[in-house]
Amino acid sequence: MLILFSLAFMVCSAQSEPNAELEFERFYNALKMDEIFNGLGGGNVEVDTKQILADTLKDLPESQKQLLINAMGTSVLAEPTDMSAAKMAFKLKILSLLTPQELKIAADFYSTNIGLKAHRAIIEAEVAASNVLD
Repeated sequence: MLILFSLAFMVCSAQSEPNAELEFERFYNALKMDEIFNGLGGGNVEVDTKQILADTLKDLPESQKQLLINAMGTSVLAEPTDMSAAKMAFKLKILSLLTPQELKIAADFYSTNIGLKAHRAIIEAEVAASNVLD
């Protein structure tokens, strides 16, 4: 019995942490974020990447901010209408809020029909609430 328990424990502990990059892409695609971003302005949305980046990274230590900014490269920061900048801002925020395991769970959920339906319902409800507040 002890051997069985030990083997089960080793198998469970041997499972690696999900890959954050892979799970983010699954999550992003499940939410159909490219479609949403393109719907905001036909693909030509003014994105103030420097402001988004500053807002997204505000809680990180300065050394980590610099690493992320350097990893993004100047082309993403320089192009205000580049949809990849919007995706990068979205990605940085999501990765700062969710662990790889949480991203995996969210990607699994939003990859289902009910998950996608719930996502669309949330967006429509937010728009309705925003219209009332405007």
